Amino acid sequence: MATMKQLWWVDWDQIELREVEIPQVKPNEVKVKVAYAALCATDVHQVTMGVMNSKPPAPLGHEASGTIVELGEQAAAAGYKVGDKVTMFPVSHCGECEWCKKGMTQYCINSKPTGAFAEYVVTDVKTIYKLPDNVELRDYAIVEPTNCCLRAMDLAPIRHGATVCVAGVGGIGSIMLNQILLSGAARITVIDPVPEKRELALSMGAQYAIDPFNEDAVARAMEITDGLGFDYVFEMSGSPKASETPLKILARCGTAVYFAVFPPKFEMPLNLHDLYMKEGRIQTVFTTTTIMNRSINMIERMQTDKIIGKIMPLSEAVESFEVFKTSKYPKILLDCSKP
Repeated sequence: MATMKQLWWVDWDQIELREVEIPQVKPNEVKVKVAYAALCATDVHQVTMGVMNSKPPAPLGHEASGTIVELGEQAAAAGYKVGDKVTMFPVSHCGECEWCKKGMTQYCINSKPTGAFAEYVVTDVKTIYKLPDNVELRDYAIVEPTNCCLRAMDLAPIRHGATVCVAGVGGIGSIMLNQILLSGAARITVIDPVPEKRELALSMGAQYAIDPFNEDAVARAMEITDGLGFDYVFEMSGSPKASETPLKILARCGTAVYFAVFPPKFEMPLNLHDLYMKEGRIQTVFTTTTIMNRSINMIERMQTDKIIGKIMPLSEAVESFEVFKTSKYPKILLDCSKP
């Protein structure tokens, strides 16, 4: 019986690196030797708060890149071959349920997680996406979060010259900022309490950075926008304490994009009269499989050297969750070739 190391959520707020059996490859599946897997805030909040309606026990990890080392007959018939570099969508989809038939495969009721914090992933061929042969797999571990950010840009398309604020520039916030910097936005501003992250955002190209712990964020936002507020505000922190700020700094006819996953039981106060008077819009974001290829194409436009802040071996997967909680780094990667 061949085994591998894989990180598991074993109980509430408990994770461990286990030695588990490598699944046999079925005709519709591929086995991917994982190169890098990126740590997402959702992974951490899944363990601590059960976001995404998840429950233990479950394998962890959903942002990854790697190389095909074995494939079933159907996968081979689809044109894949051993040695192909690939990235993956977080979960598989059946193609048969009503959501899949509606083209909303991200809501498949029969989906299964990839469990990408591992040496290998065995998954349905519909989950993988081929990469160019000459790419650096490290950079393409962040295709999936980039995919989510492109989904946000599709749902809230930024007009050239529109003013934009990003609240929270951790891993996903820095990826979102990268997309906004390419969009034609103006007066691009970030809000983050961590000095290193504000400095990172400015080095990437943001024009203004607000420290919400030592500044009046609303007053400073109004100063930056000449008292008008921002046309778009992207809430990327998921912090309940910061949840109301986007609506307070939103311009008339503006869009507040609540991207981050908030605690499942958190309920935000909302003054509908104020929102009505602004003719404001609230937009949330999930994901979709339909733009993964666009996301792959976007990676070469990404400032990956700044977004990827730290790389740790798979053997330190448990420790990586604690490093994440220090908020020192934007995106943390696990090098799964070093089990």
